[in-house]
Amino acid sequence: MRSTRGTASANHARAVPRGRYGEAVPARVGLVVVNYNSAHLTRALLDGVPAALAGLEGEVVVVDNGSQDDSLEVLATLTGVTVVPSTNEGYAAGLNRGIAALERVDAYVALNPDLRLAPGSLRRLVERLGEGPDGARVGITAPLVRDADGSTSWSLRRDPSLLRSCGLGSTGRPALSEYVRDPQAYSHAHAVDWALGACLAVSWECAQDIGPWDESYFLYSEETDYCMRARDLGWQVWFEPAAEVIHEGGGSGVSDALHEMQVLNRVRLVRRRRGTAYGWAYLGASTAQELWWAAKGNRRNRRAALALVVPSRRSAKSSRGSVLPQ
Repeated sequence: MRSTRGTASANHARAVPRGRYGEAVPARVGLVVVNYNSAHLTRALLDGVPAALAGLEGEVVVVDNGSQDDSLEVLATLTGVTVVPSTNEGYAAGLNRGIAALERVDAYVALNPDLRLAPGSLRRLVERLGEGPDGARVGITAPLVRDADGSTSWSLRRDPSLLRSCGLGSTGRPALSEYVRDPQAYSHAHAVDWALGACLAVSWECAQDIGPWDESYFLYSEETDYCMRARDLGWQVWFEPAAEVIHEGGGSGVSDALHEMQVLNRVRLVRRRRGTAYGWAYLGASTAQELWWAAKGNRRNRRAALALVVPSRRSAKSSRGSVLPQ
């Protein structure tokens, strides 16, 4: 183990193998894992990295986000891993610290600790980076994510919008849902709006173009913002089903507090992207949606609705960098 506080990396292209479209495959791939009270999961994840890289050179950085358990002791037993001790400033902040600690990489992959990687999965992800079959610039790639039971996780998303905030996708019009639930969409490679951030590969050129992850999102919506900023700059976000990962915690749901953070951060993102008037409308629609579910007895939706309209009911982490009404 190497322990570091993280320094900015200097990255230079090298002679590298060729990918499926003839473009250069990144010769050195940085893997960034943000650990919080989950070192035993992180260790199991890293056991699968060599097979997942399938011959590519990898550099592993684990950022420990102020774990309260024995994580630092467990991480200290890992070989060939750079460990960055940090305070818990959120997932995006952890990623930024890990990326800064990488040395001479051509791409990086952000990985959740509770993933299991199929052989060749990381190589297939980075092979898609660069120039796509239609000449587009592919800057971010996402794998096919399966839940622990082997079922396909609906990990692909459409951009948030006013209509989609109303839950109209349940009426039989899939385009009115933020979730992409069409099984056919998970059967072939294609460009997407964004994908869940449990596993995302990013070319170094794209990463330099986008800049750091937005740390005002403590958790949730940071990957939405990141993918949208990439697309603003002409990069594509690409889904690659030939790369598979298992997300062991993917189907376990979220706590009341995390649901509140999801809802508030989505409203914050929309208001930043679409302006004040649209943001107010989105806030109203989101509040109505949460109240509708709360009326059915869902406690977490009641908490989220209160947090949307009563600033004093928001947790400190949900209020970070807020552009919501105060």
